[in-house]
Amino acid sequence: MDSTLNPDLATWHFLSRTTFGPRPQDVEKARQMGIARYLDEQLHPDKIDDSEVDKRIATLPTLTMNPAELMEDFPAPKQVQKQGQKHGNIQPAKQSPAPAPAMTPEMESSGKLMPPETKQLMEGDGPRRVTMELGREQFWRAAYSKRQLQEVMVHFWMNHFNIYAEKGVDKWLLTSFEQDTIRPNALGNFSQLLSATAQSPAMLFYLDNWLSVGPNADNNAGFAMRRTPFGFAPVAAKPNAERRGLNENYGRELMELHTLGVDGGYTQQDVREVARCFTGWTIDHPQQGGGFVFRPRMHDFGEKVVLGHRIGGQGDGINDGIEVLQILSAHPSTARFISLKLCRYFISEDPPASVVNRTARTFTESQGDIPSILKTILTSPEFNFPTAFRAKVKSPFELVASSFRALDAESDADAPLMGMIMRMGQPLFQYQAPTGYPDRASSWINSGTLLARMNFSMALAANRIRGTQLDLQALTPSDDPQAIWDNLAQRTLGGEVSADTKAAVVKSLEEIGNAGEGKPGAFPKTSLVAALLLGSPEFQRR
Repeated sequence: MDSTLNPDLATWHFLSRTTFGPRPQDVEKARQMGIARYLDEQLHPDKIDDSEVDKRIATLPTLTMNPAELMEDFPAPKQVQKQGQKHGNIQPAKQSPAPAPAMTPEMESSGKLMPPETKQLMEGDGPRRVTMELGREQFWRAAYSKRQLQEVMVHFWMNHFNIYAEKGVDKWLLTSFEQDTIRPNALGNFSQLLSATAQSPAMLFYLDNWLSVGPNADNNAGFAMRRTPFGFAPVAAKPNAERRGLNENYGRELMELHTLGVDGGYTQQDVREVARCFTGWTIDHPQQGGGFVFRPRMHDFGEKVVLGHRIGGQGDGINDGIEVLQILSAHPSTARFISLKLCRYFISEDPPASVVNRTARTFTESQGDIPSILKTILTSPEFNFPTAFRAKVKSPFELVASSFRALDAESDADAPLMGMIMRMGQPLFQYQAPTGYPDRASSWINSGTLLARMNFSMALAANRIRGTQLDLQALTPSDDPQAIWDNLAQRTLGGEVSADTKAAVVKSLEEIGNAGEGKPGAFPKTSLVAALLLGSPEFQRR
């Protein structure tokens, strides 16, 4: 196939994949600079002034706190109650009140009554506030940051190295994972990113490696498990105590999900050997928000064989895990698996083998340099094939962020908005499996989620989301329906609108024009056109 998109469509397509949605000013800038220069600028985010969004983020106090401070200032409700009861300050919890009445779309959009899951997001100053503010930060950056490609990659890697926030102490560790592990390495080197995740307390806790003890650790002295307020912790075992053994969770997911892929050529024996290499990689006082620490007493110092490489048997022990990470980062299966996943994200669900192979070569030749890998994908002929245009269905988060960017909406990104993303099927940081959310259209589109998407579009366009404001006056160039249509169609879809969508909008405008007495004002027309365009099949795709 040698056909390609025309220049205007190519610019819109490029921005729809490298940002959370094109804004009019982005389109104009990309046209003036040219896509190559625009991409180069985005690949160097430190050179882009993002002070405006930084001012928003500065209003979120939990983003400046370390895990120990978060645990102290935002303890779990049960911990607060237990401590209060111990000191006689809090009485045991009484029976819960009757459940709230059923939620209706009118109640939800008006903000008069929140659905139960939204109410839960806003309750108290416990750990829910920690994850809520992290979600607000991610949304603000997606919607308002000028460093759009960096935010796209932070979003991608957060899902690739998925962590379920509700597992134990991870609700307090996830903020550091995003800020100290993913964000600094999102446009860096894959090997460094992988190493950072391997030493992240959030990952060590989520995949249980912090508990893993080698079967021959410390000359069989062994470790027992002691219950703490934040889970179990390994301690030196007393005589005849039940000992904790090897945990293979991280070793398995490291190869299957983070590097080689399920068909990457490893065996169950490799999983076990990798797990042995990472014994002793644990968390220093997890109940106090401690960081990564290597404990030799937990490590298996015996020789291991991983993918044909002999590891260990001498040295200080920590290098066993480091060597595994180096082997996996440089493995051809990792190059192909990561390249396929990136091509699937940026091009289509089933990207051409030619671009995947080319990207894998770049991965290997550049030793995992992420900007070089992205350049290979985003400047490839396959990226601009007409079949790639609007080939990807937006996730709920992408849909909402792109809506805000298209219409210059403002929001506090608090519970009402996060609740809408949740009801469309993507509660942030709540995907339990280490796979992360699937990057497939079938994961996002069904009758229930389509209705939720349309409800969101109507609520945003009608200014019925609490904490969110859409300036309808700024979006209304005149009372002329054609002018309103032209402006909004260009903002939302780059002017590329199907005949069916346009016919639906025209019919709806005629209906409100014929309803009641007199002519409707311009704002109802703007609201209606915006809602229909945001809910259109075209806008569901990027």
